[in-house]
Amino acid sequence: MSLPTIVFLLLAFPILSTNPLGAKGYDPISPPEAYRQSLLNGMEILFLTRSDERVPFVFMIKNGAVFDPIEKWGITYLTTLMIFEQRENLREVQIQRGLQELNADLNFGVEGDAIYFFGSTPREHLVDTLNLLAEMVVRPVFNEEDFQQTRQRVILEIEVEQQHLGMVSQDLFLAELFQVNPYAHSVRGTTESLSNLSLGDVRTQYRKLFMPNQAQLAVYHSGDRNEIFSALSRHWGSWIRRNPLSFTFRQARPPPKQRLKLLDWPSGESLFRWGSLGVERGSRDYYALKVFQQYLTLCLPTWATQVASRNQIQASSELEAGRMPGFLQLNVQAPPHQLIAYYQKFEVLAKELQEGQIDDQKFEEAKRLAYLEMTDSLSEPLSALYQLLETGLYNVGINYLTNYGLRLERVTLETFQNAVRKYVSLEHSVLVVVGPVQYLRAELARIGKGETPR
Repeated sequence: MSLPTIVFLLLAFPILSTNPLGAKGYDPISPPEAYRQSLLNGMEILFLTRSDERVPFVFMIKNGAVFDPIEKWGITYLTTLMIFEQRENLREVQIQRGLQELNADLNFGVEGDAIYFFGSTPREHLVDTLNLLAEMVVRPVFNEEDFQQTRQRVILEIEVEQQHLGMVSQDLFLAELFQVNPYAHSVRGTTESLSNLSLGDVRTQYRKLFMPNQAQLAVYHSGDRNEIFSALSRHWGSWIRRNPLSFTFRQARPPPKQRLKLLDWPSGESLFRWGSLGVERGSRDYYALKVFQQYLTLCLPTWATQVASRNQIQASSELEAGRMPGFLQLNVQAPPHQLIAYYQKFEVLAKELQEGQIDDQKFEEAKRLAYLEMTDSLSEPLSALYQLLETGLYNVGINYLTNYGLRLERVTLETFQNAVRKYVSLEHSVLVVVGPVQYLRAELARIGKGETPR
């Protein structure tokens, strides 16, 4: 899935083996076969066969939170939440009761580039479940009372999240890195932006974003495909197509020098988030950066042993690539007296890789891990649906999946080094440090770093 996600967590993971992961070969990947069929209104349905008792489905709108108007951040999330929780004339109760009677699960997600409704249902109830979803999405009912209650609940949830170190630091990181680009903003908005919204804004955003010619539905089935298509057409076909929005936004630019932000956190916890601008999903450099992400992950346990004399570290390396360039990110949570030592380890690694000091074995293992990440994703039914839909969302085509291993295999030491030089720039990056500010400011000054003025 793409960026920015609704929730960001740092997870602890144990020491990873540094033994080779078997043979080097990267076989072509065979994605699940999908039969594509479109309604007259432009909505496309992808049919995949599967005989399991329960079958997953994913419905995707190719518009997301990047279309939130300035000063109205969070409107797409709020609109989607209201669609998911409609209450007028007990419609929501009827829909939810219907889903319960069908033993169906339904959830939603809002990202910068897209909106998703996803879940699973017994295969014999697939059509009924998807038609209930159509009732929610195609014919939503918005009213003032529900709007006020839902908006206030989201505001309260955001206020609670502001008490969490991870949430606050990620919001600050995105704002500092992306600046004028809409990826800078949380999909849920802020308490201030949500307070500026009205019911009219919700209705307007629905009309702007929710359109069938920008939608795809991917489903597993085991029955007659034409019969299922006909049954779905009666509910989804009444949706009216409109002209899609132009996907044109102000471009994020790398900071002219490292942007360092300190945030005081009195609880005794501390973390840092380092990151730089990356690439869009269709970039040829994407594969080298996937290898770098895994290479960095393989380095973390060694750092934990060197800094803390333990075999675990609470950290993560991230690569987000969307319809626009995303970001590379390293996150480390550690006691204040160890935190800057971890950052120094990263600085040393970045400089070594830029100079061509690359561990061959770790490099090959990182490539293999990136390959296994994709094959594992395609082996899980719901995740495979996401992967198929995102080939269209990011305009990369099905060959993105088929040739994924081949493109990883073509990442050489030279192309890897060039990608690190281009994107892993300590100078043109953002560093957010959170914890006891006086102590951490002194530690950063010791290594020659000062906070960027506001």
